[in-house]
Amino acid sequence: MAQENDIKHIIREIQYRYAPDRRIEVFQIEIHQKGDTSIVKGVTTSKDAYDELIRILKEKYPAFIDSIRLLPDVQLGEYTEGIVYNSVGTIRHAPRYNSEMITQTLLGVKVKILEENNGWRRVQTPDKYIGWMNGSLKPLSKAEILSYNNQPKVIVISVYATTYELDDATSNPVSDLVIGNILALKSENERFYEVVYPDGRIAFLSKSDAITYEDWFNNINLSGESIIRTALQFKGIPYLWGGTSSKGLDCSGFTKIVFSMHGITLPRDASQQVNKGLLVDSKRDFGKLMPGDLIFFGTKGAKSIIEQGDSENYESNDERVVHVGIYLGDNHFIHASDFVRINSLNPSDSLYDKFNADRYLRSKRYIENSEPVKVDTISK
Repeated sequence: MAQENDIKHIIREIQYRYAPDRRIEVFQIEIHQKGDTSIVKGVTTSKDAYDELIRILKEKYPAFIDSIRLLPDVQLGEYTEGIVYNSVGTIRHAPRYNSEMITQTLLGVKVKILEENNGWRRVQTPDKYIGWMNGSLKPLSKAEILSYNNQPKVIVISVYATTYELDDATSNPVSDLVIGNILALKSENERFYEVVYPDGRIAFLSKSDAITYEDWFNNINLSGESIIRTALQFKGIPYLWGGTSSKGLDCSGFTKIVFSMHGITLPRDASQQVNKGLLVDSKRDFGKLMPGDLIFFGTKGAKSIIEQGDSENYESNDERVVHVGIYLGDNHFIHASDFVRINSLNPSDSLYDKFNADRYLRSKRYIENSEPVKVDTISK
């Protein structure tokens, strides 16, 4: 019993050190005692955590049995990546349909495949979020991924769009699309792009709804004004827990898609987004804010900021960051709350949002001098 408890303690310490955020790392390790033999089993995405755990256990309990699977699972072979083929792919907390939807991913996005379980795939999105998908994903070999990467593409810039069987908007639809969807470009004429889905479907997309990915990427305007113009396109879209598309958005899904359309990959949740960018204000001095800054809301902790090297961490105390919006200027901000709407931090304004104003925590900046700051960017 003492050995079992000690191993449990070691496992907890390793998890705390290497995989503290279960949203972006898998570390599901358990100890099973069979007589005098300790069997350590489970799965993890962290090779560093695995190596450290095994090293310690070999030193202390050399007779233990290692039954841990390192993800991606070797059973996947070379099919450890896939491309989303539906306009929006649903990602759930667990591999079952009645499990909570924790996030979404968009058509054309490349995700890591970590393991399979009865038709479900555990995946990791480009923002490192981990969850389970059933359908919507085409697994590809390394050669197929390379081929896909080298194909010319188009990106949808309309909030909603439709593809058609023919280069005629009166022909039958192939599928719906949402802003940010990416498809391979096969050919084009004066009015339509001929596009190819990751699952092989061929369709026609109006040029009024998309541009070539190269033109989009080369003409990204990293400015607060551009962030606001994009954000306003989503005004009125209903709130959806876990939503990151124009079909429905939660608060951080809204900020995420707006910045994604500017080549910036924000972390998935508000409590993660707050750890990126530059600190602008934490004392309600809204005069310091610029259009395009993110403003965060929640419950204050014992300390406002804990320094960790050159980064700021807000999740290591009892503070809870639970909501985020985009600052518009003049004390106004836009956020997803029931639906995407504009509110104010000014008590004299008819749009005053007392609930959020009272729980304001701080503001962060992700664009400065037309350059992204302390944030991940999308590669061409």
